[in-house]
Amino acid sequence: MLLSTSRQVRLAVVTLVVIAAILMIAVIPFIGFDMVNPIVQGQQARIEKFKAEGTPEMAVQAALLELTVWLVSFFYPFWSVLSLAAGIALLVIAKDLYNGEKWARGFALLCLAIPAMGGAYMIVPWMNFVGSVKGGFPPAVIIMSIGLIPYFALLLLEKGDWMQKVVDFLVFLMLGVISAESFANGHAAFRILYGHPKRPLFAEDISITYVGWLGLWISAALTIAAIYLLGNRKLSGWYYAYIGAWVAIIAGGATHYVRHATNDYLYNVLMGVSLVVMLLIPVFKQRLLKEYSG
Repeated sequence: MLLSTSRQVRLAVVTLVVIAAILMIAVIPFIGFDMVNPIVQGQQARIEKFKAEGTPEMAVQAALLELTVWLVSFFYPFWSVLSLAAGIALLVIAKDLYNGEKWARGFALLCLAIPAMGGAYMIVPWMNFVGSVKGGFPPAVIIMSIGLIPYFALLLLEKGDWMQKVVDFLVFLMLGVISAESFANGHAAFRILYGHPKRPLFAEDISITYVGWLGLWISAALTIAAIYLLGNRKLSGWYYAYIGAWVAIIAGGATHYVRHATNDYLYNVLMGVSLVVMLLIPVFKQRLLKEYSG
């Protein structure tokens, strides 16, 4: 945080970060692991239902879902353990963050973004295979909140005028949202590409998922890196975010054009456009790269 921010505010924000770090270590991994079995059981029940239909279309849906079972059982623990590691990192850098070390701001934002993005990814499978059957509160919202609350506290409680807070809120919000959406949609494209029963042949309209899978995961990697770099006010962060947004627009747009059963890839396009527009506004770029303490 900026050293011009009062000691009381810096102490409050860092305390919030430390609490989040402890929860990331001691709580998030268990929430993530506990969600796997109910989702997988719901998916297995859906697979049996599809197979019982006995139609070619339902056979394809069953095959696609069979790969999804393995993806969920890999990526839920993956994001959970990644959050644990990020929590450890936050504890290590807490003193540097309080002391106003410039590099610590971006690193803390990156670590806090991990549970927020992971939780966002975890919500949809839970809602599709557990919430739609049993109802109830999605545990992934807790994971998201553990990261999001200190993430925005760090951005918005730092000393600065209203314009700085608006720029930081909008840009860093969209960086996190587009990262999570690109990861989730890349995940969906991957399961279609490799789960289709005609593989290794390409079924009709399937080859575009190569672009959706790799393109959107590349976009996610760029925008996640931009959180760290722009958090440290690096010009390279602006370019990472700008390029990542364009990759999301092109990859998401191409995939939606060919496979438009849902609007998920279109949402990637709209998010990318919004980020590009913000990054091209001169005052936004200036505020992202220079310190304004009010």
